[in-house]
This record gives sequence, structure tokens and C-alpha cells, in this order.
Amino acid sequence: MFLEVARHGSFTVAARDLGWTQSAVSRQISALESALGGGPLFDRLPRGVRLTEAGQVLVPHARAVAESLRGAVRELTALREVTGGRLRFGAFASADVALVPWALAAFRARHPGVRVSREEGLTPGLLDRLSAGHLDLAVVSTTGSAPLEAYTLHHLLDEPLYVAVPAGHPLAGRPGPVRLRRFADADWVSG
Repeated sequence: MFLEVARHGSFTVAARDLGWTQSAVSRQISALESALGGGPLFDRLPRGVRLTEAGQVLVPHARAVAESLRGAVRELTALREVTGGRLRFGAFASADVALVPWALAAFRARHPGVRVSREEGLTPGLLDRLSAGHLDLAVVSTTGSAPLEAYTLHHLLDEPLYVAVPAGHPLAGRPGPVRLRRFADADWVSG
């Protein structure tokens, strides 16, 4: 408002451009003058107003504040519309190989202005980084012992796991899924 009055040299014209009443603009300028120490920012003339020395000092600062606010509006709009900003995410190894490249390509195609960074890690470490604010989201596994109660989880997929056995193994050739408990007493590493 201050800059509009300064630009037009008139409370009335500034009020019309801003969609305010002249008295509302006058009250706002008086409040600004009081907030800044009580000195006048404008000389009131018979036909309009003119910046005082104090008003002239204030103009570049007011312009900088106005530009800063316009920048903030642009950044907030970009975040809201996902046209800018950043996305920091992490994923556990198998998701980082199988799921993330496809999802990342789709995301970048839809939101090319977003800066993306990613990291790979184990679920507990990714959750720690998420809690600390170093990640915006994490693709994690629910099979470990990491405490998940503090997080909102969105189910992405169920991933079938396979165990390869030699041809002579008792389960070789057996049709259908095999329960993991059948392998409870098996030697997983031999040598």
C-alpha cells in the first residue's frame, strides 16, 4: 500500500487501484508511520501527497520486502502445484533397483521442475533420516524389526520371494507356494 501511494502520489488513486476506500488507505499509512517511529512518510499537499525524506529512505526497503513476498508466493505456489521445490527420498536396496527407477521416471515426467535426490539404505536408517527431516519420504520394508507405529504407511505392493533349491532337494518340483516355516531348520549357507 505504501508503494502504491508513493507511486501515484495520491491516497485516492492508490485506494482505487487497490480496491480500498481512501480513508482505509489513510489509516494504514498512519499506522505505518506510527509503527516506524511517528514521523510522516508523506507530505500532505492540497492535491495529493509527496514522499518526505523518511518516505524516500523507506521506498527501497519496501520494494525489497514486496519482492521478497512475491518470491515467497511463487515458491509456495510451486510447492502447492508441484512445479518446483525438492523431493528427498530413500529406499531399501531391492526397491531402489526394481521400483524406484520406474516411479522416479514417471514423477519427473509429470513434475520436471522438482529437484529430486535419493539415497539407498536399510529400513531402520531410512526411518531415522525421515524422522530427522533429512528425507521427505522413504520406501521401506515391513519385514524387519523397525518400529513403524510412528509413521503413516501406504501399501505399495506385495513382493513374492523365491528360494532356489537344487534338483535333488525334497521341495524340488513341488507345485505352488511353499511356506517359509518349511525352511526353518534348513541350512541357508553351506560350505
